[in-house]
Formats: sequence, C-alpha cells, structure tokens
Amino acid sequence: MLRRITAVILFLAVAGVAVPGHSQETEIRLSLEEAVRRALEHNLDLQIERLNPPIAHQGIDEGLGAFDPLFSTSTPLGRGERPVNSALEQLAENGLILQKTFTPANSFGGKLFTGTQYSLSLNSQLLITNNPQRLFDRSYQPVLTFSLTQPLLRDFGIAVNLVKVRQAENTEKKALFGVKAKMLSVILNVEATYWSLFYAEQHVKVAEDNLKLAEDLVERLTRSKDSGLATALDVLQAKSQVEARRGDLARARADLLKAQSQIRVLVDPTIDVTMRIQAFDGPRDTGVPSNLREKIAQALAQRPEIPQQELVIENLAQQELLAQNNTLWRLDLLGTVGFAGLGGKGVGPTIRMLPSRLEGRDTFAEAFGDYFTHKSMNWSVGIQLQIPIWNRTALAQLEETRLQRRQQGLQLSLIKNQITLDVETAFQDTTAGFAQLLAAREAVALAQEQLSARERDLAAGLATVRQVLEAQNKLLNAQDGEIQTLVDYAGARSRLDAAQAQSFDTYRLVVQP
Repeated sequence: MLRRITAVILFLAVAGVAVPGHSQETEIRLSLEEAVRRALEHNLDLQIERLNPPIAHQGIDEGLGAFDPLFSTSTPLGRGERPVNSALEQLAENGLILQKTFTPANSFGGKLFTGTQYSLSLNSQLLITNNPQRLFDRSYQPVLTFSLTQPLLRDFGIAVNLVKVRQAENTEKKALFGVKAKMLSVILNVEATYWSLFYAEQHVKVAEDNLKLAEDLVERLTRSKDSGLATALDVLQAKSQVEARRGDLARARADLLKAQSQIRVLVDPTIDVTMRIQAFDGPRDTGVPSNLREKIAQALAQRPEIPQQELVIENLAQQELLAQNNTLWRLDLLGTVGFAGLGGKGVGPTIRMLPSRLEGRDTFAEAFGDYFTHKSMNWSVGIQLQIPIWNRTALAQLEETRLQRRQQGLQLSLIKNQITLDVETAFQDTTAGFAQLLAAREAVALAQEQLSARERDLAAGLATVRQVLEAQNKLLNAQDGEIQTLVDYAGARSRLDAAQAQSFDTYRLVVQP
C-alpha cells in the first residue's frame, strides 16, 4: 500500500498535477515600465488600432489605381450568308453572299495625373467573302488609331485629379495619430490599474498589521485578566475586534485577487490565470507641478488629437476642391490620328485592275506597306463643350462640403479647449493631491502617537480597551488613507503626463509609420 501511494504521488508530480499541500502557484513581480511595455505589445484594443494605418494605406493604391493603364484584347470570329439583293451582286454563287470574318482587336489606354485620357487601338480584320463587289477574296484591313482627350475646365490639372490620393494619404496619417492616441489611453489605463494593484497590496499589509495588533492586544489582555488587571468583558471586546479585522483582511485579499486579474487581462492576457502579479514599483513623490502655461503649450503641440482633426479638415478641403471642380463646364480638346491599310489575295470577278498601291500586297504584313505616311493617315481635331443647366447637385455638394469644413474647424477649437481643460484639471489635482499626501502622512504620525499613548494609559489603568481599539482603528484608517492619497496623487500625475502626451518621453516610445 505504501508503494502504491508513493507511485501515485510521483506520477502526479511528473504530470504537473497539484498535490494537496504542495502548491505550484507562481508570482510575477512587474515594474510599471514592464507592465506598460507588455500592454503595448499584447493589448487587443491597441492591436486593432494598429491595423488601421495599413488598411488606410491601401486607399492610396486604390486612388492611384485610377491612373493604371488598361490593356484589352478580343478575337471575334464570325460567319454569315444572305441572299443577293442587288443587280451588282447577281454573280454570287447560288444566289448567296457568303462572308467569314476574324477581327482581332487590341487596345491600350488610360488616364494621366493631368486628367488627359489616351487610347491606342489596333483592329486587324480578316475578311473572306464571295461578294461580286469585293476587291479581294481574302482581305486584310489593319486599322491603328490613337486618340487623346484633354480637359480644359472640369477635371483639368494635377491637384483635382489627385484628390482621392491626397485624401488617402491624410487618412493614413490620421490612422497613425489614432495609434498614438490609443497608446496614450492604454498607458494611462495601465498606470491607473497598476496603482490600484499597489493599493490593494498595501491595503492587505495594513489589514494584516492591524489584525496582529488586535491579536496582540487579546494576548496581553488575557495575561492581564489572569493577573486580575483586566476583565472578561475587556478580553471579549478585543476578540470581537479580532474577528472583525479578520473579515476585513479577507475582503482586502479578495480585492487584491481582483486587482491582479484586472492587471493581467490589461497587460498580458497570455499570463496563466494561476500566476499572481505583484507591483514592483511604488508611486513616486515628485512634488508639486509647476509652470501650467508651459504644460498647456506642450499639450497643444504634442497631443495627437489635434493633428488628427487637422487632417479631417484637410480632407474636407480636398473634397471642396473636387466639389468646386464639378460645378465647372466641361470643355475638352479632342484629337485623333489613325492609319489604315489594305491587302489581300484573289481579285473579285468585277475587278479588271487593282490600284497600283495594292499590287503585291498578298499577306497581312504587306498590308502595312504605307503605314505612317500621309497616304494611309487620317486625323481629326475638335473641341467639345458641355454646359450643365442649373447643376444643383454639384452646387449643393459644394455648399455642404464648405459647411462641413467650417463645422470641423469649430470641432478643432473644441478639442483644443478640452485639452487645455485636461491639463488644467490634472495640474490642479496633482497640486491638491500632494498637499493631501503631506496631510495624510502627518495624520498617520499623529494616529501612531495616539495609539502609543492609549496603550500606555491602558497599562496604567487610565484607558479602557475600547479606547485602545478606537486608536487602532484610527491608525488603520490613517494608514489606509495615506496609501489611497498616494495612489490618487500618482493617478493625477499620470493624467497630467497623458494630457501633455508626456508618456511617450517617459517610456521612450516611438510610433513607427
């Protein structure tokens, strides 16, 4: 039986299963900087925000895609027959006109940043027919055409044609500032949660110390009772206080577990739930902040919300440029130049003699014989004007964009006012917090002196047990108040740093584009 028990214990140990009385729980001590860096790496909200810049970057390629050239090709093959319907066609075999066509067509075209539209096309038709009016039984007719359209009013110029690209670039920059804003939010949240963890740890220590004080008082009163210097009622009062403080300690430990869970989820959700996180750092006493005006100026220069809003206004300015363009008349300069060739085999029955320029052009390649000369060239130049009547849609869109731009300008002023208020509020909270911290420390010292005096009076029979317990409770409240005041002061300092965007310098952080 002993061997079996030993084997089971060894198996559980090897398998990593917890054996009663042999806890494997692990503790992690995190500094504030390490907590911030872990949160910036693992925080899910921040990971979601970091995807916005690369998503926005795709909009730049989408905008530039409007200027990508397009190549197209087609190869239609056809056959048809119809009865003759003309005296000129009466020589056709069996009274039917037969026709086979193969017309490969290729084109290449696109748009330039200036709004210029261009197109180059080549159609090469192969025609086989028995039409008596034909020149060739098998003919080749390559046609090369180059056309150009240049806007002179609407859609003219690089600025208006690159509006979508500029807006996409601004959106990408705005997304980067969004990442910075989210980082500031995450850092502030981590610091607040970290100080809550620190408070929970210190609150447990205070509760443990005060439980020991109560237990020590019970022990001393029990000895005094045996000597006739204390009553059973005194001992009972002290014991009831022990139980009350034991309950306070249980509550404090539960709050600590809750704070540890909150910091784990915020900082690094991959940490095992059985691991207990401890705060390695305590809040620093940096004194009273100074130079409020300088801090406001720094906040207005560094806070990412301001350039974010400025980019919103810039995008609306680009939209206004596009809307104003749409109110213009359309005046386009049109130009086309083309070349056509002809060649083939088998002369039609009504043709006695081919033109000299077509002699010897029996193949497809020979059909290009006089290409790019005046003999096969045709061209056209013209102007096309389109005048929108009323054009209410474009005018309404222009006015709407102007009003939106004005609205967002007011929103920028509101954001600046709010940032100024954030700095002022955090500045005043930090100043008041430091004064409260000094007062709390003095209250702890006075409560400690009062407790010492009550204990001396109790030993001399000049004080009651209730008075000693009340002095202990005052010390407990004063110590807990000091810790809470220190945490509140640290929180106000964190808010002041965040309001100035000082957190990036504090933790030496750089947002990479």
